[in-house]
Formats: sequence, structure tokens, C-alpha cells
Amino acid sequence: MKTWFTKILGIGAVALALTACEKDEDRAVISSNGGPTLTASSTALGALSADNAAKEAVVFNWTNADYGYPAAVSYTLQLDVKGNNFKSPSEFTTTATKRAFTVAELNSTLLALGIAPGSTGQLDARVLSNVSSNTTYAQQSGVTSVTAMPYLSIIAYPSLYVPGKYQDWAPEKAPKIASPANNGTYEGYVNFTDSTFKFTSAPNWTSTNYGRSGTITTDPTTKEVSGKLSTDGGAGDLSLPVKGYYLLVVNVPNLTWTATPTTWAAIGSATPGGWDNQTPLTYNTATGTWSATMNLSAGGEVKFRANNKWDINYGDTKADGVLDAGGDNIKGPTAAGSYLVTLDLSQGAGNYSYSIRKN
Repeated sequence: MKTWFTKILGIGAVALALTACEKDEDRAVISSNGGPTLTASSTALGALSADNAAKEAVVFNWTNADYGYPAAVSYTLQLDVKGNNFKSPSEFTTTATKRAFTVAELNSTLLALGIAPGSTGQLDARVLSNVSSNTTYAQQSGVTSVTAMPYLSIIAYPSLYVPGKYQDWAPEKAPKIASPANNGTYEGYVNFTDSTFKFTSAPNWTSTNYGRSGTITTDPTTKEVSGKLSTDGGAGDLSLPVKGYYLLVVNVPNLTWTATPTTWAAIGSATPGGWDNQTPLTYNTATGTWSATMNLSAGGEVKFRANNKWDINYGDTKADGVLDAGGDNIKGPTAAGSYLVTLDLSQGAGNYSYSIRKN
């Protein structure tokens, strides 16, 4: 009995040993013989343009990672704002050793990382490599940096056009006010150098145009102008008491309109006057924007407001370069210095934007 038991134990031990040897032979040994080396086709891309959206902007190339055996390697290209240490990167995974970006793709990435349109952004790039989903081992390249200035991707929201005497009554060339919610309420800003105008539903006079119906009133305190609209093509012109830069709001279902005169300023802890004293912006008729050169402190915040009050103010809640009414404070620059701060309200609601550019 003892003899048979001893033999069985011996056979089991041999089987275990053979199994162990088989596993050792099949096990791949991962070694770190060299991580990928990353390069960019260009590191200073300048201002991106929507006119070139489909063209190639930059190509990131890297060498093969070496794991000591013919491994099936996957790569992840990471892009993040310079100095953020890849805490919240945009990631692009591939099995190739290159990743090309069109102008539109790179522009979207810059905006998603919080770089405002018209502001030069600095990105850090690196590549991580991995051999399979069964290991957490990864090599990474060194960091390559690129700079580029994104543009605002204009969204074509439903719009009304604002032809008037100030632009020779040409609806095809008129500025627009927009309805991002597509609910019949339109909003936008227009600089009136003459006070008579109309609204049209298309950039022509053959579609619906809205003129005056009844009395136009002006609030003595806010100076807001308001009135009713008529869809009769022969209705009289709308008018304003004084020329200026107005916020226009039209409610088509109710056939009402308002116009609020505005002047603009920047305010915030990054600005020269802090939160107590705003810094006025100057309107540029050629560009349709408000701007000022000012010394900004590092690490502070900025907002834009009208008429030295908080009734109309804009921030950037999503940090995407698009302004939101009453939105979150805008992060100022990381380095103190002289900056050109620009507010652009010319594209209608939903497309208001800003830039903070180093002089």
C-alpha cells in the first residue's frame, strides 16, 4: 500500500514539474530596450484658418518601441496644455507609428483643451506604448512641444438679418442675430452708425421682413428701446433714438423686439483694476470687435461686462473660447505681462468669442 502511494506521489510531482516547465517556455519576457522617439513635422504652426480646415496641419511621427521580442504594440499619443503635466490630455490611440492632424482636427483639440480662439496655445505631446491588454507595462517617449492659434468654429444657427441705412439697406451683406435654441428668439449685437433698420428672415427682401408696428418706446433709466413688429412688407422702418452698439433681441412668435445700447469693459483679478475697477475696451469698426491692451497679472481671472454693471456679462463656462451669458470666470494668463484682450460679439448668439494675446 505504501509503495503504491509513494509511486502516485512521484508521478504527480513529475507532472507538475513538466507543467511548470511548459509554462516557463510559453511565458514572454518583456524587456525595456528603448521607448519610442517622438518628432513633429512642425512645432510653430501659427494661426490656424477655417479656410484650410481639410488640409494637413501637423504630423507626429515616432520610432517603434522595443520590448525585446516581436510584440504587437499599440500607441497612445497624448496632447495637453504645456505645463499641465498630462493631467487631463486629449488621447489618440493607434497601432501605427504616426498620427496626422488636419487643421480642423487640431483646432478642435486646441479648443477642447481650453485654448481660446485667437490666443496662441502651447501643447506638449508624448507617446505611450503598450504590448497587450494583459500588462500594464508601458514605455513613453520624451515630450515634444508645438504652438498654434485656434480659430472659432462658427455654428450656423437659425438667423435674422439686420439691413439698414447704416449699411445701405443691403440684406445680403447685413449682420445677423441668431437663435441657438431655434425657439423663435434671436439675439445679437450690431453697431448702428445710422438709426433706421429692419429685420429680414433671409439675406434678401423677397422673404419675410419685419418693420414697425405701433409705438417705439425708450426706457428712461436703461435706455432700452422696445416695440412691436409687423410682417407687412410695406411697414415702416424701425428706429433708434441715438447711434451706437446695441444688443438686439427679437421674439418672432410674439412679434416684439428690444435694443439695448452697450459699451464694454474687462474686469477681474487679472486686470489692472481687479474686481473693483473695470478696464474699458474700445470698439474697432474695421474688425467689429472690442479690445484694449492691458497689463495682466499671472493666475488671475477675467470677465466681460457692459455698461459698468453686471446686468449683461459674459464668461466661459466650458473653457472652449465661446462666451456664455453670466458664465464662469475666464482663466487669465499663467505669466504676467502686456496682453491684447479682445471681445468679439459680431457673429450672433452662440458664437460670441474672445482672445487674450501676448504683446
